[in-house]
Amino acid sequence: MTRETTIARVLLVLVFAPAGGLFGKAVAEAAQGRSWWPWLIAALVWLVVLGGISMAVSNHVHERR
Repeated sequence: MTRETTIARVLLVLVFAPAGGLFGKAVAEAAQGRSWWPWLIAALVWLVVLGGISMAVSNHVHERR
């Protein structure tokens, strides 16, 4: 596995794993009749912000080759 592939896999896990947990928390809150939308917003913000950072890091690594 190349260094670039390793970095891409780590970034993928750092972006999607926590977002999945936040989406799961939103579903659990909705099932209990509680306010679920703050968790959904948190998951979307996480995806957008960390996804952007991940893309920037990935592009930086790719350009250095």
